[in-house]
Amino acid sequence: MLDGWLEFNRVKWSLRPLRLRLKEDDKELPAIDTVVYLDKKGRITQPPLNPYLPICFTHSPTEKNTRLYRQWLKASALLAGEYKRRGIRCAVSFPPEITDIRQWQWLGYIAEVRYTFCLELTAGTDKLDYQVIKQIKKAENAGFTYDLLTKSDFEGAVECLADTESRQGFSYRLGVSDIRTAQQLLGEEHLRVFVCRAPSGEVACARIVIVGETANALDWVAGTGRRFYNSGATQYLTYRVINELSRTNVRYFDFCGANLSSVSAAKANWGGDLRPYYLISAPSLRTLFRLGYVPRFPCRRRS
Repeated sequence: MLDGWLEFNRVKWSLRPLRLRLKEDDKELPAIDTVVYLDKKGRITQPPLNPYLPICFTHSPTEKNTRLYRQWLKASALLAGEYKRRGIRCAVSFPPEITDIRQWQWLGYIAEVRYTFCLELTAGTDKLDYQVIKQIKKAENAGFTYDLLTKSDFEGAVECLADTESRQGFSYRLGVSDIRTAQQLLGEEHLRVFVCRAPSGEVACARIVIVGETANALDWVAGTGRRFYNSGATQYLTYRVINELSRTNVRYFDFCGANLSSVSAAKANWGGDLRPYYLISAPSLRTLFRLGYVPRFPCRRRS
């Protein structure tokens, strides 16, 4: 919901951010505050490197579940109506705290479940897997250190991202100028570039975190130099990042995805809670085939 984040997505991905506050008539509550991004045709889309589109629901003072359900259904109907009216260009993800997406389903949208790990920073390090602790100590004994880059050049960090991209076969599509622009727009308190340095001073790995106005932080992008894959630098830096954030008002660290088997196990080792979140998309042949639904077409009988 940060202004700087909206502007970064506008500049980087050529999309139009739109803030919406949806409520019934002249009532102040219940209400939904959200941000959608529009393409050139005015359709709602999700920018790359955005784990979710933000949705903040505020209800009127009540502790009754029946009233809470009714208020959410009324407010979410307004938001689902916006999606229907504008159309969706691609699948859109909602944050884990949005657990009821029935209004979209009732309008015919297809819902899928995805997963992420959320770590409560106040829980300390008791939940860490032994293998993580072992790698942290390995890096510490080897003399690795960590640093927080502010108003610096980010070449070393970008090189680490590129090595991970090459290894895992994807692209962040981020360069030095992009990270510099993002930090300028968001501010150093909201976009934090952490790096781990080898004893030689070389950047061994990098982790860029987005810290919101609330108590949450998002694990935006990360990468490790190819020469340091087995050095323990990745675990050491993650550990120092979590400790650094826990000293501020951040309570939860979202690893932003646990859907790939290649990364799920590594994220699970930090002891966070596995949380589902929803992805919705408009019904189409492409979506149906992706989900494994093969339509049956009627055949003519030969006479």
